[in-house]
Amino acid sequence: MKIFLLSVIALALSSTMALAAPDLILKNGDIITVTGEQASAEAVAIKDGKIVAVGSTTEVLKTKGSTTEIRDLEGKTVAPGFIDSHGHFANYIPLANSLFVYPSPMGTSDSIPAIQKQLSAHFSQDLDKSILHIAFGYDDSVLEEKRHPNKQELDKVTGDFSLCMMHVSGHLGVCNSAGLAKIGYSDASENPSGGVIHKDEGGALTGLLEESATYALFPHLTVGSQEEAIENFNKAQDLFARYGVTTAQEGLATASTLGLIKSMADAGELKIDVLAYAKWVDFETVLKNMKLGEYSNRLKLAGMKITGDGSPQGKTAFLSTPYFEVPHSHSYHYHGYPVLNQDEMNHYVDLAFKNNAQLISHANGDAAADLLLNAVEKANAKYGDRDHRTTTIHAQTMRLDQIKRMRDAGMMVSYFPAHTFFWGDYHRDSVLGPWRASNISPMGWANEFGLTYTIHMDAPVAFPDQLLNMWTAVNRVTRSGEVLGEYHRITPYQALEAVTKTAAYQNFEEDEKGTIEVGKRADLVVLDKKPLAVEPMEIKDIQVLETIKDGNTVFKYAG
Repeated sequence: MKIFLLSVIALALSSTMALAAPDLILKNGDIITVTGEQASAEAVAIKDGKIVAVGSTTEVLKTKGSTTEIRDLEGKTVAPGFIDSHGHFANYIPLANSLFVYPSPMGTSDSIPAIQKQLSAHFSQDLDKSILHIAFGYDDSVLEEKRHPNKQELDKVTGDFSLCMMHVSGHLGVCNSAGLAKIGYSDASENPSGGVIHKDEGGALTGLLEESATYALFPHLTVGSQEEAIENFNKAQDLFARYGVTTAQEGLATASTLGLIKSMADAGELKIDVLAYAKWVDFETVLKNMKLGEYSNRLKLAGMKITGDGSPQGKTAFLSTPYFEVPHSHSYHYHGYPVLNQDEMNHYVDLAFKNNAQLISHANGDAAADLLLNAVEKANAKYGDRDHRTTTIHAQTMRLDQIKRMRDAGMMVSYFPAHTFFWGDYHRDSVLGPWRASNISPMGWANEFGLTYTIHMDAPVAFPDQLLNMWTAVNRVTRSGEVLGEYHRITPYQALEAVTKTAAYQNFEEDEKGTIEVGKRADLVVLDKKPLAVEPMEIKDIQVLETIKDGNTVFKYAG
């Protein structure tokens, strides 16, 4: 290790970056470089937002100048800044001032009366009655009633306000009567392609909406003034920075969403990097206004996003075999449904490949993954082998044969292992049954057969808490305390790689992010404990003390 450290210092001192003294040296730390499981350092030097030296405190201090700031870490842990490999950064902008109705442990909405109490208190304020109000995060799978609220239950506590509550998955919603009218639905409304507007036996709206039926809400997810937009935008950034995230993702950007983020970036408001993936139907429009693959004021149009199906916890994911317990009113062989059929999937995958754009595609169900795989294999044959890093998002029910096909097709996966905690019991008992549930987020198979993967929290489905993300991947413990799929557990180091080094690789940014090495950007997170040294069940309790982006502190824990 001593030889390694000295060689890094020698490289730094011989580089043009090190000709001038560093701006900042962090010394006496426990630095996880993520360049190897046993690799570590004590100090890091930063100049103009780049890392110019890494090694022992003694050696790195040799690079200091008269103006260099020296900070003593006092043994605290430093890791590369966390990279959000899939999430929806922009969703927090219109939701910043909305009501969140998460169940435990993220909130307290564990029953319909608890939700009603929150709604009643919220609407007792002096709020605008002309707009559609959004509440986010209810979860029927863990409510005491084990069902969705209905419009009548919402009507009782919302008065004259229009309301739609979004399911924690983001794939379903339930509205009060005024909310349904606001978004244009009546008893005469017909189901849109790829969605369901639920009605009772008498043909009256229940308030529940599935998949594309929720799209009518999206035009109402807006902010008012420019001042409010900036305030909410900064709240979103601060949230991600608080969890140590230095690179966030907007994983389903409409043209209007991208316009908003771009306006903030152009105004110099971005403190962290944001990679945006344009929604498939807006991709060509977006290409006319933004250059693909290049940062501008910390914002990069990174590629295209396709949503292929729904969510397993909402029982709208497209499976190849039926759900363990089918939802009420569906036939015994119900196995969900796709958002796009095979021809549509082929078209949009081809469009991404034609434009040499990286594609990320949501596929929770294995049948949806088949549609994606078929389209990618067809595009590979047409355009030739190249490093496209098409990424399957979530891949909850991916089969072993699909692991091998994706590997051979040059694809990778971003798993959502937090499902094991938040919905693992529900998947086992109701959604998938014991065997299929034990194989959700099959990272063990990915390790065994060489499929590259990252892990994510799909914020705002869950907060962008990367330490909780790592904890779920390492332990795979359900709410009830059962280990779900022990073979698919990964080590703490593998989990750390998945939110740093491999996440940078997924984004084609491995040359500048993801590890603590000379020449890379000084994106760092300071932690109060070392995730590789604590008991695995304690990883989620580690505190982010500071987040450093390009050498500048963007978050500091106040205690």
